[in-house]
Amino acid sequence: MQSTPRDLDSPEAIAEMLDAFYRKVLADDRLRPLFLDVAEIDLRTHLPCIRAYWCKLLLGERDGYRRNMVARHLALHARHPLQIDDFERWLKLFRETVNEDFAGPSADRAKTLATRIAGNLVQLTRSPINT
Repeated sequence: MQSTPRDLDSPEAIAEMLDAFYRKVLADDRLRPLFLDVAEIDLRTHLPCIRAYWCKLLLGERDGYRRNMVARHLALHARHPLQIDDFERWLKLFRETVNEDFAGPSADRAKTLATRIAGNLVQLTRSPINT
């Protein structure tokens, strides 16, 4: 852990946070099978896309992420129904990761956006979420 937390205000900081987050996701007994076995993500291609997505959200970068995140998650849900616990666990790990090494307006915005994303996906898959 850094002595002084920094904000998520650069592509490098966002990449660092996402690398730490995905280490947690892939070490998690509940989420690892969803990401590796169901979604069949390849981190070599997935991480650059997710970095571009969060750079777009937090930094306003227009180049990079051009996928439909909602459609991808709905397709995943159609193959393997996602449960409320899946979204809650994802959100817990995301917040935990941000809180460990980052602080500031962009870090706060990332946590707010993650909460909204999880909530929206839960609504779309018709499951309530506790935030």
